[in-house]
Amino acid sequence: MAGEGFIDTDDGSRRAREDAERAIALDPNSAAGYLALSTIHIGYDLDWEGAEASLDKAATLQPGSADLLGNRSTVQEMLGHLHEAIALQKEAIALDPLQPGSYVLLGNLLFEAGSYEEASTAFHKALELNPAHAFAHFGLGKVLLAQGRPNEALVEIRQEPLEGPKLVGEALVYHFFGRGQDSDAALGATIARDSKDQPYQIAEVYAYRGETDKAVEWLERAYENRDSGLIVVKIDPLLTPLRKDPRYIEILKKMRLPL
Repeated sequence: MAGEGFIDTDDGSRRAREDAERAIALDPNSAAGYLALSTIHIGYDLDWEGAEASLDKAATLQPGSADLLGNRSTVQEMLGHLHEAIALQKEAIALDPLQPGSYVLLGNLLFEAGSYEEASTAFHKALELNPAHAFAHFGLGKVLLAQGRPNEALVEIRQEPLEGPKLVGEALVYHFFGRGQDSDAALGATIARDSKDQPYQIAEVYAYRGETDKAVEWLERAYENRDSGLIVVKIDPLLTPLRKDPRYIEILKKMRLPL
């Protein structure tokens, strides 16, 4: 709930950690407690070594867990090891092939790697399993935009069931079209309704539009809020204009990510 912005990040993460540690105390041989703890290490603590230690413990207790492989994939994604992240996510899908969210995660990884056709296939598979699954249409829109197909991208993005990513996607596509006022309107609507919950996505739009000062400002907010979007901060194609900015590099250092 904290990761999705429904409750305060600090309080939600504290409560989640307490519950995970209590679960481990009650049943030290259950992988679920260690898996939950790894999620907190990843999303809140930014403690990669701690995450790996919790995942290693979970693996000894339940080696065939798709969720465990998915969390390992996320750690590798945050560290910038895309090929390893993709391989792990594919392993997770092989173990549990009916989870649409796993295909969305794979699609995002393939988009980040520039494998657009394969990414498109993954997003379509997610929609085949659940036509209303969140972020699949948004992901397809980003792929189409990267391929220089903005009209098709806009069609996909307008089918996104969640208003937040739909507005972010529209801001990106309208900028591509050169429709500055429309891009500003979509971004303004995002800020008005989701400034606390989507600072990372707001930073993405500003970076894509070349407005680096505002992009860094919102990226700092994302760091302070532990926005779940930070998973891709090191490899996000939309942040390419920031790569050499010393303020962006400083954020990577604060997150203890390799430069």
